[in-house]
Formats: sequence, C-alpha cells, structure tokens
Amino acid sequence: MLLRKLPFLPGVGKRLRADRAAGERDPEVLRGLACGAHLAYANGDAWNTVVDPSPSPKWERTRLKATWGVTSREGWRETQELLLDGEISTFGWDLALDVREELAAPSGAHDPYGAYGAYGGAVSGAAWAEGIARTLRERLGPGAADGPAEALAKEAARVPRYEERFRADGLLAAGARVRRTLAWDLGRAANMACWGVNAGFAHADEARAALRSAGELARKAYGSWAEFSTAYVLGRCLHFDEDTLGSWYREVRDSHRLLTRHPESPWTARELHDGPYGGPTDPNGGPNGGPYGEGPYGGGPYGSSGGGASGHGR
Repeated sequence: MLLRKLPFLPGVGKRLRADRAAGERDPEVLRGLACGAHLAYANGDAWNTVVDPSPSPKWERTRLKATWGVTSREGWRETQELLLDGEISTFGWDLALDVREELAAPSGAHDPYGAYGAYGGAVSGAAWAEGIARTLRERLGPGAADGPAEALAKEAARVPRYEERFRADGLLAAGARVRRTLAWDLGRAANMACWGVNAGFAHADEARAALRSAGELARKAYGSWAEFSTAYVLGRCLHFDEDTLGSWYREVRDSHRLLTRHPESPWTARELHDGPYGGPTDPNGGPNGGPYGEGPYGGGPYGSSGGGASGHGR
C-alpha cells in the first residue's frame, strides 16, 4: 500500500477513556480491543467500545479513505484480514527477527516462546545478514533472493539502535530484544474492526469476531501487554520514524508508559493471559507484562497503513 503522512489534527486524542454504558462485556472481545489501546488513547476514543454511540459514518469513511485507501466493504474486509495475518507491514520484519532468534538460541534448545531470542547470545550484523540471505535463498531460490535479502538486511540493521534506546527509556530490560513486530499490525487490526462498523462497512458481530482473533493472536505471540506494546512501538518506528527517534517514537513511548502503569488502563485491569500460567513469560519484564489509525497511508487520526501523528495510520 502507498503510504502518506497526514498532518496532526488539533484537539484529537491523548486521553485514556472507557465507556461504562456502551462498553463491551465479552472478555475475549475486550482483549482484542485492548490490543488497540495505543491508537484509542492517541485518538481520544473509548478503548472498550465496538460501536460508537454517536457514529458519523461520512466522517469515518473520509478518514478511512485518506489514511488507508479503504472505500468499500470489500476494501475493509481485505485490509482487516491482511492486518490479522500480519501482512500489511510486519511480515518481513518478523522473518528477520525469527532468523536472529534462531542464531541467538543455544544449539538444540527448545524455545517455543523465544526466550533465548530475547536474552540469548549476541548476533553480529554480518551473521544476521547472512542468516537472512540463507533463509530467503531457501524460500525463493538463489537467483531471486539477492535483492530482497539485501533490502531486508538493511531494514534489520535499524533494529538494534531502536532496541538500545528502548532499554535506556525502560521499554526493554537490559539485554532483552524485541522478538516480533506482529503487534503493530494487530493493534491496527483492532481499531480497523471498529472503524469498519462506524463507517458502515461492517456489522458489529463481524468486528467482534475480528477482535477475538486479534486478542488470541496477541496472546499466542506475547507474554504480556508490556511485551506486546514494545513490539508495537518498534513496528511504528520502523514504519514511520526514519531513524530519527523523533515524535513518531516519543508519542508511543509516552503512551506505553501510561498504558502499562495507569490503574484504569485496559492492560493493568486485565492481563494478556488469563492467569499467571496462561502463556509464555514476558522476557522483557515490566508491568503486566498517531492516534487515528496508522495506516498504510500515513498518520492521520485513523492509523492507516501509513500514519500521522494523530491518525489511523499509527
């Protein structure tokens, strides 16, 4: 998808809100909605609702078109499915991170949740690039892999600098690494489900089904909301920040801190896993583990695939 950055919308967002009257009650739907908490906070939306009590379909459609290129029910469904499949932004990044985990894990170790990848031995840039090239040669064939491997290795080389900053700012524990960036697509998928309803492209029960899927995928991929959030932050930075550690990073760093600590945050109210033994241990430690949509088009309040300081694209 083509990406466009949209200007910040004044007066939008930066509020942690829940709707006690219209909020959802199904805990699996709420887990999916919680995946979208970064964007809900940035847009000032109630994090726990699927259906806006005062919808503005025309405005929702305008924002979806501007930030995601979504203009129809079919376009919404396709975008929703791609986000849940991790195929809008994160597929290549996660392939590279998987290679790093394999290289970092002790030989023969059984590592279902990537704990060795988070804390394992250091992986040099050269070894990582060669691992990426080898993996792509196996998948694409020798001739077809050269260009993609070089491009993906270049993207992967950006990751350690962000991780270093995350450790300094308390998003990652000392020595920890981000294991996958799927959270970036899942967070936007959660919001896309609701935007589709409020734009008149989707039924509420369709959105709830998508939210259940998003929540379950997050539960399987991450040990805690803190780990999920850090992965989301990395995805946003790789997508928009251009290695500046500027506002694209600082905004979600600040919302990460609030969402992992505030007593009314969906992440402190409900664990990502249903109990202390419900899933993998968060290797990054931490509590519990552009506002509108960060869409492919840029950051408008909608958070499209692109995204703007305030948008569907974040």
